[in-house]
Amino acid sequence: MEPRLKKKEKTSEVFEGEWRFLQDSFEELKNFISNGYKVPHQTKVNKKMEAYTVVYNLCTKSSSTKGGATTQKELYHRCRNMIKQHLRDNVTEVVVDKTGDALLLEVHKEWKAHNLVARWVRFMFTYLDQYYTIEPQIDNLATMMLRCFHDAVFEKIKSNLRNVVLDNIESEREGNSINQECLRSAIWLFIDMGMATTEVYQEEFENHFLTSTKRYYERLSAQWLGEDGGKWAYLRKTEARMQEEARRADLYLAPSTKGQLLKTLDQALLANCLETCLQDPDAGCQALLKTERNEELGRMYRLFSRVDNGLSTMADIVREYIEKEGKTLNSAFSTGGPADGGEPASTTYIKACLTLHDKYSSLFADYLNNHEEFLKARKTAFETFVNPQQSDAWVLKQRTAGKDTFDVVTASELLSTYLDSLMKKEIESEEQLDSTLDRCVTLFTYIHDKDLFQQFYMKQMSRRLMHNKNDRLRDQERQFISKLKMKMGSVYTTKLEGMLTDQGTTEQQGAHFRNWMSTNDHKLPCDFTPQILTTGFWPAFKHDTLVPPPDMQTCLAFFAKFYDKTTQSRKLTWIHSLGSAVVTKKFTKGPREMSVTTYQACVLLLFNETGIVNAKEAQETLKLPFDEIKRTIHSLAYGKFPVVKPQDDKKTTKAVRESDNFIINEAFTTNSRKFKIPAAVKQERETIIDTNQERRRHVIEACIVRIMKSRHRLKHTEVVTETIKQLSHLFTPEPRVIKKRIEDLIQRQYIERDETDRNEYRYLA
Repeated sequence: MEPRLKKKEKTSEVFEGEWRFLQDSFEELKNFISNGYKVPHQTKVNKKMEAYTVVYNLCTKSSSTKGGATTQKELYHRCRNMIKQHLRDNVTEVVVDKTGDALLLEVHKEWKAHNLVARWVRFMFTYLDQYYTIEPQIDNLATMMLRCFHDAVFEKIKSNLRNVVLDNIESEREGNSINQECLRSAIWLFIDMGMATTEVYQEEFENHFLTSTKRYYERLSAQWLGEDGGKWAYLRKTEARMQEEARRADLYLAPSTKGQLLKTLDQALLANCLETCLQDPDAGCQALLKTERNEELGRMYRLFSRVDNGLSTMADIVREYIEKEGKTLNSAFSTGGPADGGEPASTTYIKACLTLHDKYSSLFADYLNNHEEFLKARKTAFETFVNPQQSDAWVLKQRTAGKDTFDVVTASELLSTYLDSLMKKEIESEEQLDSTLDRCVTLFTYIHDKDLFQQFYMKQMSRRLMHNKNDRLRDQERQFISKLKMKMGSVYTTKLEGMLTDQGTTEQQGAHFRNWMSTNDHKLPCDFTPQILTTGFWPAFKHDTLVPPPDMQTCLAFFAKFYDKTTQSRKLTWIHSLGSAVVTKKFTKGPREMSVTTYQACVLLLFNETGIVNAKEAQETLKLPFDEIKRTIHSLAYGKFPVVKPQDDKKTTKAVRESDNFIINEAFTTNSRKFKIPAAVKQERETIIDTNQERRRHVIEACIVRIMKSRHRLKHTEVVTETIKQLSHLFTPEPRVIKKRIEDLIQRQYIERDETDRNEYRYLA
């Protein structure tokens, strides 16, 4: 090969000669493209390398720096003009004449070719990109190539091309097959024409695409809703279209379009028919809850979570439905009908509430992602129906014992009663007990009158601990109290924990007492096990004036003497009503052991002195109120185990009168050698409720004083609001009650009204 450069040639002639070589190289590239890219690969690479060397030499071997810069500028402009000329002569006229799919195919073909040309130019003229186009006012080669195509081709076809693309997308939505490669190439042409920005893509394609998408799916939505059974299938179709459009966006749309596309679908398919879908009587949210179509509910959640107010509206429907189910449970309880399996109505009610809660816990976890909107809805619903007001139609009512009237009861009392029965019976496994207690604590959190629950639970727990000595019960009590403590804090459970502590102390005291008796050579006439109860921990019990029989008095006297020697500054008070005894009697049919209360034991021991006991004389001997004597004798003579009977066989009434005489029922028989005689139950619920109301008065007053002491001056509404806020974890005081407590505190000079503003209070130090 002869050298193309000679020393004697002038610089301009050298430049022109080399430029003709570059033009020839470009022509070869055009031929390579027009022949379907079939020229041998090695030839093409060699030509490119020679062209690269020519450009490099032209730019670096000029006589001066100024000359080098001029050469670079000239090369840049000639290259740009060459590309423009090529596009005008070979591309523009061909593409402009095309329409429909032909336009799409031609654009794909020419854009692919132009990208190859651009790579060729950027390779051959690399030196220009490194040293000439670094100036900010000069486009680099890649941008220059895009700008040339934009001006020569894109500006003339963009409207037609956009319409063809939109038609193809709609055709694909209708289920027709399209050329996705050409479609993607056309869409990305809009993106590339922005030259590193999305402005062209957004103005010339994306906005039009989103508008046409909105119209298409609004039309489709109306069509689906109008079809028979359309509302059942509506959300399925919507979800399928969402997934289809997401795949389409990933396949050939700009990444920034996907989010806006899905938002457009959200508006057209979901937001516009939000109420229609959710409130539909056959396929809406409530209908799905009623028929337990959980998969459909999950789909409804996934879709409407995409829409503003979608989940809040859905959660409101869920709340209303749970409230409805809960109120139905309340009504079923209040009818007072027989419970399944002979269970008390309270047990059936609490079990139904726990089952209802479990049902929605599973639903929320499995299908609704435990979203806070639904958890809040469940909480509100449960708080509504387990805390009814007396004026509500779904108020909880329970038949009054021995009467045809009904008393209003609270969920606090019913839950405590359920736990009482739960603690008394054998549980299959520790896991089962732990699960049940967790569920009960969850239900407890919805109850407003938590202080009332505390009082009922303390009363029932005290009887359990005193009448049942096994370790299993204490472990169960500790387990539940620890769960309560986690929810309510240590202050709430202090007394309950103290009761359990007293049980341990009682065992230690009993052992010490037996050692003391043995050391001092004292003997008791009967077995005796005292229980030490700390006054501050246990419920307040009524003291009595019982004068026990001599054997009992001996036991009490010995223990009192021991207790005085081992303790200081402690007063021992006997609560006989809480005691129990085991009495043995030889009946005609054989001996029997009877577990009885202390009162029952005292009455039975009177028969040791004389075979006949008069009701009035028993009252005078034991020094108990006659009402207590009546209840005790009635339980012995007319209860489940009638171990005594009236002396007068002709007595027809079961009422116990002062003149009635009773004798041992020697003919009494039962299959059990040991049995417990139930005592006549004295209704305590009214006492507990009244005591709790009195306690609330003091709690409210203490809270008001605390608030005023820290704030010094407050308006009436501020005092009421702050008091309710601070006490809401225990109960919700009524404003009228708070006002009454404020008036009482004013009279007792804890606070006073401001002289200038009678609606403002001032704390008195």
